[in-house]
Amino acid sequence: MSEFSGPEAAKLFSDYYELISEESDRGAVIVAASILDENLGEILKAFLLPPSTKKDDLLDGAYAPLGSFSAKIELSFRLGIIRQPIRQQLMLFKSIRNDVAHRLSVASLQDEKCRSRLAEILKSTPDITDSIIETLAQAGLDVSHDGSGANLLDTYGCRRTFDLLFSMVCMAITRIAKTIEPIDCFVQES
Repeated sequence: MSEFSGPEAAKLFSDYYELISEESDRGAVIVAASILDENLGEILKAFLLPPSTKKDDLLDGAYAPLGSFSAKIELSFRLGIIRQPIRQQLMLFKSIRNDVAHRLSVASLQDEKCRSRLAEILKSTPDITDSIIETLAQAGLDVSHDGSGANLLDTYGCRRTFDLLFSMVCMAITRIAKTIEPIDCFVQES
């Protein structure tokens, strides 16, 4: 996972981790999903041709066809901007957001549905644990993982695992945003 290394990546990781670590479980999930949604929108805006008007009716607003988190995830994947593992992770973050934000009975990341979705994120990208541990060390954050292959959920619990996974995925999305090239468009002939 070369996109998850280096001092710049560690700084991004640390910034995102600190941003949500002080929130309640519900607050962290909602803030995390909003950040991911916004970052995907910015990537799409940077990649696509600019709108013909000042307002981007395609991506912005309550009735924008590509305004939902799901639509942005799917379009980013289908345009080749994000890879399948990141798409799957984003869809699982969206599901956690929906569980926590739309159901009063699920206010904690300790909920079994949330825990299983976090486990699925870990399973979808087997090397993410090593990347997180490496990035934690580069960022100067606590690395109490023994490296014996134990699951992050077992080592850190649901909440810290959520914060770590969000920070890693958001770091990857931010790095994509910094390197995205606009779509190559045909030249209009007069």
